Amino acid sequence: MAKRNTLNKLKQQERQIREDLIIDAARAVFGTKTYDQVSMNEIAKAAGIAKSSIYTYFPNQETLFVETAFRDTERFIASLQRRVQQADGLSLKTFIDDYLDYNVEHDAHWRMITHFALHGNIGEASAEKLNRLSVAVMDLLETVLEKIGCRENNRLLAHTLFAALSGIMISFRKYPGRTETERIAHMKRIAGMVERMLTAFIEPEATTE
Repeated sequence: MAKRNTLNKLKQQERQIREDLIIDAARAVFGTKTYDQVSMNEIAKAAGIAKSSIYTYFPNQETLFVETAFRDTERFIASLQRRVQQADGLSLKTFIDDYLDYNVEHDAHWRMITHFALHGNIGEASAEKLNRLSVAVMDLLETVLEKIGCRENNRLLAHTLFAALSGIMISFRKYPGRTETERIAHMKRIAGMVERMLTAFIEPEATTE
């Protein structure tokens, strides 16, 4: 029995390693082009395995994309949630900087999600799974706004903040003629303007209570 359990555990570990290998390759490939232009052959080549091996773990390209996006976005949310919970005197500026830093550090995930947002087309069940993550991101942004004193229109402001930060990343992530350090600094300067505008909008609301 012990030997069988050990073998089963090793098989599960091997399966997890291969799944992770495929997802790492998928993330890299999905981040280079729009979802509809990616092929399973490209992903298999990036992973260094046969295309048929991918289907052992993921029945089709849509399932692979959704699982990759789901895992990565869950990590993104969990990372920012930890920072929000650990923050002593949370500020909107600190959160925005952390938000941008995470996306810069995990550039392949950000590019993959952005390509999909602009050009993706998936089935209803897959869309619903990703929508749950989108709701969780907005919940997190709404929590941050509540912590800094926002009492009205929190959901709309969360959407506004998300759109502003996404626009900054899309517009300036590969800003020509700048070094990587200069791009990041410029994005944070613009994000600082967004933070000040939101704060100016929220503070009068808080002082009327």
